[in-house]
Amino acid sequence: MLAAQPAAFGDIWDRHCDRILTYLLRLEGSRADAEDLAAVVFLELWRHRESVRFVDGSMLPWLILTAQNVHRNAARSRRRYRAMLATLPPPPPHPEPSDSGAADPRADAARRVIASSRGTDRDLAILTAVEGFTVAEAAQAVGLTEPAARMRLSRLRIKIRTAASAAATLEGGAS
Repeated sequence: MLAAQPAAFGDIWDRHCDRILTYLLRLEGSRADAEDLAAVVFLELWRHRESVRFVDGSMLPWLILTAQNVHRNAARSRRRYRAMLATLPPPPPHPEPSDSGAADPRADAARRVIASSRGTDRDLAILTAVEGFTVAEAAQAVGLTEPAARMRLSRLRIKIRTAASAAATLEGGAS
C-alpha cells in the first residue's frame, strides 16, 4: 500500500509520530535522542515500504517493533563507543592559559588582531595556521583566489607582528 501511494507516508507520519516518539522517550530518556531515533524509524519505514507488514490493518505494531530495534542498535553502538574510548590512554594535561601565570602580552595582542579582522581573513588564518590546510585549499574553501588569499594572510601577519611588538614594548619586554 505504502509503495503504491507515496503521499500516504505523510498521513502515517501524522498519525503515528507522537506515539513512536513517546515510546522512544520512555526508552531513551533524552528528547533529542528520542527524536533522532524516531526519524530513523520512519526512514526505515520508507526504506522497507515495499514489505511492511500490517497487523489488523495497522502499521503501528511494525513501527513499535522497528523503534525497539532502532533503540537496541543505538544502545549497542553507544556501549561499543564507550568501550573503545575506555581503551584509549587519557589525554595529556594541558594547562589553561590563565594557569600559566603572567599573560603573554604579545599573544593577547595577536588574539585581538585576529578577533577584529574580517571574517574571511580570520577564516584563512585558522584554516592555514590551526587546521594545517595549504593556502590554495584555504583560498578555495573561503571563495578566494590563491594570490588574494596570500595577500590577505601577509597583511594579517604584518598587523599581528606590529601589534605584538607594540604590546611587548609597552610591557617592557623584548620585541
